[in-house]
Amino acid sequence: MSTAWRQLRMSGKEVSLDWILPSGQSFRWKREGEEWVSVIQDAVIILRNDPSTDNITYCTLDPRSPETTIKHESKPAQIPPSPPKSPPPAYEIDSAVHDYFNSSIKLASLYREFGARDKYFKQIADRFVGIRMLRQDPWECLCSFICSSNNSIKRITQMIDNLCATYGTYIATYKDIDYYTFPRPSTLASSPNCAAKLRELGFGYRADYVYKTAKAVADWEAQGNQLSDMRGKPYDDVREFLLQFTGVGPKVADCVALMSFDCHESVPIDTHVFNIVKRRYSPKTKMVSKTMSKVVYDELSLYLRDLWGPYAGWAQAVIFISELNRDK
Repeated sequence: MSTAWRQLRMSGKEVSLDWILPSGQSFRWKREGEEWVSVIQDAVIILRNDPSTDNITYCTLDPRSPETTIKHESKPAQIPPSPPKSPPPAYEIDSAVHDYFNSSIKLASLYREFGARDKYFKQIADRFVGIRMLRQDPWECLCSFICSSNNSIKRITQMIDNLCATYGTYIATYKDIDYYTFPRPSTLASSPNCAAKLRELGFGYRADYVYKTAKAVADWEAQGNQLSDMRGKPYDDVREFLLQFTGVGPKVADCVALMSFDCHESVPIDTHVFNIVKRRYSPKTKMVSKTMSKVVYDELSLYLRDLWGPYAGWAQAVIFISELNRDK
């Protein structure tokens, strides 16, 4: 079924799958009993908690294995079916998974710093441990968060599943769920009537946003560029770069900058964060108005960056998840 199970080498205090994976950072993880399953770098990855070692274990689903269900489905005429690929070598998967979880960043020290800066964070830290930022593929992250505008996690997940099933490459089926690669921007840009098809798949007005941004990114990549080239650039430069794409406003730009471009100080402000700041913190009066204007958004984001420091976006993730679960 898979390669050998391997250790993620991160304790439960460093990564909590149950907090992170369903929280709306990524929209492709499926929970299957005690396992979490998704696609990283075109390989199906299965994660499990290992109570005996307080670590995460993972393996790669091998679509060539006779134990793995393989189906040969028909695709739209413009997208020919592809045979299953062999999984990448184990060392590549190991590197990709650790990179995806930002394993080089020590969460415990960040929690201590946030707690020293923020009394409210210190109050909730012991309950919400192991919440860290994922480091996702820039195109997948950008496309996914364009779909997130005025949307729920459940519906975004369905849209992304439909997108991958229609335009991605089939990998394998695990526990009756089909897994596909995430379609590249050039695939969407070159597909006839792509925007119309996306509307049929439930994207609504976001269909045009996804198609136009895919075309813009594909054209840019055709000139020898890669979205990942923007990693390591200053936050303001990355944010300005992202805002040029159709369907990308301040919040989407901040999400993508934080979750795929290493802009750890980026603080996305949504309704949940806005409400918790009004209840728990004391920013200037104009920041806690009833409406979220651009001025309010920018000033509140700056306020939180000053409060939490260079990794403010990571603190925001903890506050965000605590708000989602405050009545539980």
